[in-house]
Amino acid sequence: MQLVPWLLICQLLSGACASAQPTLASADVVDVLSRPVDERFARALAPMQFQFPLDHGPHNDFATEWWYYTGNLTGEDGGAYGFQLTFFRSALAPGETSRQSDFAAQQIYMAHFAVTSAPDGRHLSFDRFSRGAGGVAGATGAPRYQVWLDDWRAFETGPGQMRLQAAAEAEIGPVSIDLTLTETRPPLLHGDAGFSRKGPEAGNANYYYSLVRMETTGNIVFGGTEIDVSGLSWMDHEFGTSALSGDAVGWDWFAVTLDNDVVLMFAEIRTKSGATQEIFEGTLSFPDGRQIAIFQDDFTLTPTGRWTSPDSGIVYPSGWRVAIPRHDIELTIEPLIDDQEMDVAFTYYEGATVVRGTMDGAPVGGRGYVELTGYGEGGLLR
Repeated sequence: MQLVPWLLICQLLSGACASAQPTLASADVVDVLSRPVDERFARALAPMQFQFPLDHGPHNDFATEWWYYTGNLTGEDGGAYGFQLTFFRSALAPGETSRQSDFAAQQIYMAHFAVTSAPDGRHLSFDRFSRGAGGVAGATGAPRYQVWLDDWRAFETGPGQMRLQAAAEAEIGPVSIDLTLTETRPPLLHGDAGFSRKGPEAGNANYYYSLVRMETTGNIVFGGTEIDVSGLSWMDHEFGTSALSGDAVGWDWFAVTLDNDVVLMFAEIRTKSGATQEIFEGTLSFPDGRQIAIFQDDFTLTPTGRWTSPDSGIVYPSGWRVAIPRHDIELTIEPLIDDQEMDVAFTYYEGATVVRGTMDGAPVGGRGYVELTGYGEGGLLR
């Protein structure tokens, strides 16, 4: 599901892109996501035939697109770390501009970068914005895949291998990542072979796949201290021309990687009444390559606690019980640290998690990521 570039459209509509430090404190996201979209944009109407690695690149005929990298790492010091590096593309008009200028652009890019350090008990986040012009920001699928905004970038280094680089300055000192990610499984296609509904209306859908269990090595810098790390990463790539519908107010999204090599993604859209909308999505992936869709009737998600942000005052669920009886799975998910709220232009929660439970009667552990949106500005905590 992921935090979609609709939020970038909020920036455009509010004129925030004209500022070096945009803010969205008063943006009504549900209102923006309900506005009509230019009918010239392509729509996701049926499953497509993906071509990899070409389809890692941009699809500019669709209104929005995002590349979402998250990972759970262990340092040479034994500490647990998490990272997020996300690129969003939002189109002003379909296709490419015909104007011959380095400043002409029909694509706007936004990027979010964050690192969680359990040893330090801290989560630091950063964002950037740019037009897709003059080489400052953009994406390509050929001759190699890459997406970038200034010196934050993800790019293909060889078959099935990518490198992530990002750096920023925090009050505690430099924060950066330099990581190599190696694919170990075929892409995980969500929904109907990668066709992911976002609402009941025709064309209100995206194309959505994930690269999971990507073996990861490299280093992070946190507050000026460099740590060699290794672990597993997850990439979500999604593109389409869609919007929230009805009285939807936000969503909860989870990625789970278990130590028995089973992988689980699930997401649900919440409504203003606090109920789950009919849109629910889940995919269960096994080491032998099987991919099984998880439906709403298969599944229960129960929050076990709450956390109140000292910065935004937003109250989020914190801790969950997950049960999938049909597959004999019972899990408890807890945040790696409580405070992993993204302090960027739009406030939301994105953080590393620790997973424990049982599958087929045997104990399992694991790690993952959670995203929570719509709990402020009228959103409800269930």
